[in-house]
Amino acid sequence: MNIANILKQNIAGKLINHGIVFLINILIVRILKVSESGYYFNELYLINLIVFFFSVGLDYSAIAWISREPSLAFVVRRKLIQIVLFFIAVVLFFVLIILPKSSFHFIQTSIAIILFSIGNLILILFQGLLTAMKKFNIQNLILVSTNLCFLFYLLFFIKENKSTIINQVSIGYGVLFFLQGILMIFFSYEKGEKSNPVLNWISFFKHGSLIMFSSLIYFCFLRIDNFFVEKYSNAITLSNYIQCGKIGQYFIYFSAVISSTILPFIATDKIATNFIAWKKMMTPYFLIIFSGAFILIFFGQYLYPFIYGNDFSEMNKYMIILLPGYVCLGMLTLVNAIYIGKGNIKKILTGDIIGLTIVFTGDSFLIPEFGVVAAAIISSLSYILVFLYLWNDLKSQFSQPHNFEI
Repeated sequence: MNIANILKQNIAGKLINHGIVFLINILIVRILKVSESGYYFNELYLINLIVFFFSVGLDYSAIAWISREPSLAFVVRRKLIQIVLFFIAVVLFFVLIILPKSSFHFIQTSIAIILFSIGNLILILFQGLLTAMKKFNIQNLILVSTNLCFLFYLLFFIKENKSTIINQVSIGYGVLFFLQGILMIFFSYEKGEKSNPVLNWISFFKHGSLIMFSSLIYFCFLRIDNFFVEKYSNAITLSNYIQCGKIGQYFIYFSAVISSTILPFIATDKIATNFIAWKKMMTPYFLIIFSGAFILIFFGQYLYPFIYGNDFSEMNKYMIILLPGYVCLGMLTLVNAIYIGKGNIKKILTGDIIGLTIVFTGDSFLIPEFGVVAAAIISSLSYILVFLYLWNDLKSQFSQPHNFEI
């Protein structure tokens, strides 16, 4: 099967899955309503930040190394499972012993936090492993089938009880992620596989740790404005702003599907060996990203209240400002695949640090004075600047050697 067919199948599967995830997000917002949904999603972002730290970027390391030496899958899987077991111990200690004694309060229960965080880490690590093994269809089948089950749960099994509804949603969401992670582990095994090569673990973890640190900075770069908005606004404005970010994520998700598919091939110089070939391959996806933005510009004011409810009429004015930045983030994700495939993580990290610095500084000084519109302007401008920074040096990456050592 050639790369074009693999790419088409993976994009189709991922788009179906993200369509279901989008419906799940809508249902969660409508169930928790504008008063609680913003706070709940901000909690999930905070947990995700911790999970990213413990993933150590090894999903990308797995892709880089196993793509070049498939027989490493056995030894890498064993190491990933060890990391998961260590993380489970840390989560249980924190949630059951430290959290009850602290003043920090989550609106979701301890069991929901435990299930979501552990499942999320497994999902991150073993999606990377399955991607390295080019098992894209298995990933998509697991995600689509389990997300469909959760969608039906939200539609038909949630009971309208204000005192327990957050628990029903959050525990169900945690179970979803945990189940997906376990299934990813199970389907990552292959009969008769052996681990003959010796892996340079220092190089493996060093590469991963750079990606992890970059992912943390990138995550903060994209999410820190939510916490400023939470501090300086009300629940309604927070929920509106967070849903803008949720829609913005789909520009990134779409590009991430393409990037994750081609990354194993870029890492082995099988495709996109020069800038012109890469640009030709990416042009249709650039056009799709731009088309999505134009649809939201012209129809967003009608779509947001229709999808989320009348309490989300504020979204349009923030989205108009954020959309140029979201378009650049979508293209940036495609650009980053080249840097990651070549092992040049430092350039991505530098760009993310620049972006985070701009957002943090700008939000600190301007949001208290000018409100949420300032947050949208600062974020959008920072996304554009980071994209231009990495795009400027993209051509030179195609002539760079790979920075991996097995």
